[in-house]
Formats: sequence, structure tokens, C-alpha cells
Amino acid sequence: MSFMKKALIFLFIVCCCALTGKSQDVVNLRMDRQQLGLRGYVATLDEDILIRKDYFRDDWPQRKWFVKDLRNVLSEDVGRVMVFNTDGRMMSITYTYQGKAEKTTMCTYTSDGRLTTMQADGYKVEAKYNGNYADINVFGENRTYKTLNLDKADLNASPYTTSYGFDLKCRQELDDDGLVLSSKYYYVDSVLAKECEYNYNHNNMLTSEKTIDYTSEEKLVSFTKYFYDNRDFLIGKTYHSKSVDESCKYENNDLGDCVKMIIQRPYGTFVYTFDYVYDTNDNWTVRLQYLNGEFDNAAIRTITYHKTPAKPKVKVKKEKPSPDDSIKLSKEERKALKEQEAADRKTEKELKAAEKKAEKELKAAEKKAEKERKAAEKAAKKNQ
Repeated sequence: MSFMKKALIFLFIVCCCALTGKSQDVVNLRMDRQQLGLRGYVATLDEDILIRKDYFRDDWPQRKWFVKDLRNVLSEDVGRVMVFNTDGRMMSITYTYQGKAEKTTMCTYTSDGRLTTMQADGYKVEAKYNGNYADINVFGENRTYKTLNLDKADLNASPYTTSYGFDLKCRQELDDDGLVLSSKYYYVDSVLAKECEYNYNHNNMLTSEKTIDYTSEEKLVSFTKYFYDNRDFLIGKTYHSKSVDESCKYENNDLGDCVKMIIQRPYGTFVYTFDYVYDTNDNWTVRLQYLNGEFDNAAIRTITYHKTPAKPKVKVKKEKPSPDDSIKLSKEERKALKEQEAADRKTEKELKAAEKKAEKELKAAEKKAEKERKAAEKAAKKNQ
């Protein structure tokens, strides 16, 4: 497979994985697990793209064993390994080719998730924030080769020293949620190189972006619009520039993962469909991709998770129970309540004393009546 074809495949994979995310400037990458459509406390994601082997048969995707035996049927091509912290921010992403690690990008963030540094292949970024503005420096990589015949040497395998010279400065305006509203890139001589504008809906989902590029002889303007359903799932995207018109339509399953994507370009229409296998956290671990109905490639994911964060223990202050915990009484009310309770106790005591007295009087009356009855019986017998 040619390098160009491999690059196009991987570019397409990356685009598919970002369907649920927001498009951002490279200097404000916020590749967290939520934007990548991941669920749960993901710690690492190891994703490999598998393509057809020479002996691949077109009928294999319909066979029951196919999904379980992908690595024997297909050949590993490109991939990536992503590491997330407990807050869900991507700390590093390592790109792989045929199972071997190649370039790694490292990121650091502020406590609220804004990018502070990024070390990538060919450049690095440093960002500082002041309220709703960010000042960002982009440095390009310079390689210095020693005692080499540059016409004959393999530069990819030759040793070199690296330095980073200033490349671009970017000034960003952010909203209160940290979303980029606008970006302006300047060369070292403060000449404007590019500017971008972004708009969002009420749920902070990107709805449109405008880019003006001044780096060529002619000013280039491009527009991208995004469309969502009532679940905030991406269902459409259009891109327009002077030279390119492109539109994409998406159909999603109940989890928001794309099951059908239709790309329309001036030179043709491409229909991609996808089948998934999920883990217990509803993250897909296998994705089969079909182009115009024919099997195209497969992606396999190995996902690990952080332990579920323990809920913080809340200390409850024990308070002396009041007569009625649902009512907080004033000093006067508490005094009145105590007087009422004392009066109730006095009344209850008097009632019990009265009952006891009445019972005693009743017994005395019954005893007197019994005595009088016996005296009457005795008198009656005597008279007889």
C-alpha cells in the first residue's frame, strides 16, 4: 500500500473519531474523552486499524467467526495509543505503524482544562491565559544534521539536534466556558497570517466556523457549518471554499456513534457504513467500516479505565434535636413552648390525682353500701 493511501486512510479514521467533538484550533486542542465520544473514566485507549491481507476474501465479513478473528484475517496498519488523566484530558497520543510506536504528542493543561503546552511532531505550543483571552506561541522544529551529505543521507535515520524557533503567535478570545470564539495568527513581524471565527449553540456545540487564510498570494476564505438533532448528535456538515464544496450527512445509533456517513464531493458520492461491538461501558471495541457496501477496514480498541472516583465523605454536624426538627423556634417561642409543656404536665398530674381520688371515693362508697346492705339484712332477720 502506498504512503499516500495509508495517510488518507488514517486521516479518514481521525475524522470519523472526531464526529462528536468540536473543531478547535491546533493551539487549543482539548481532546478529552467526552469530545472523542468515550464513556466512563477511560484511562488508556489503544486503537489499531486493520486492512485486507493479500488473501482476503470478499465473503469473509459475513462469516460468524470474522469479528473474533480479525487479526488473523486482516493486517495491522496504522493506529494510536491515547492516555487520559482522571479528569478525562488527553495527556499523550502516540501514533503507531504496524504495531510499532512512532511519533508522540504530549499535552499539559490548566486546572480548568485549557491547554498550556503541547509537544508534537514538528512543533510545540505554549499558552498563557488572562481572563477570556489567550496568548499562544507556536514554535517550529529545526533539525541540524552534522557532517552529513544531505544529498545522499537518509534524514529519517540520521542523528540530528533539535531546536525550536519562533513560528507564529496566536491571540484567542474565549467565552466563559473556555470555548474559542476567535483566533488570529501573526508572523514574527506581526503580519496577520490567518484568522478564525466560531459560533456555538445553547449546548456549546460548534455550529459554524469561518477561516481566512492570508498565507498565499490570494486571500482564501472557507466556511464550515454543523447540524445536530435534538439529542445533540451530529447529523450534517457542509464545507465551502473557492475551490471545494463538500457536504456530509450522518446517521447515528442510540449511543451517538455514526452508522452511516454520506460524503458528497463534486467528483463523486461516497457512502460509508459502520458496525460496532461494545464493552460494558458502551464504548465500541470493534468497528467494521464499509465503503459503498464493500468491506473497507476494521478498527480494534483495547480500553482500560480509571477506578471510579470515591464520593467525598461529608461530615454531618450533630445537632441537639428540637421538639420539632422541621421548625426553628425563636427565643420567645421556645419559652412559650416550655410553659405550655409545663402546663400540660401539671394538667396531666392533676387529672391522674383526680382519677385516683375518684377511684378511692368509689371504693369507699362501695364499701359503705356493702356495710349498709349487710346491716339491713341483719336487721331484717332480727325482726322475723
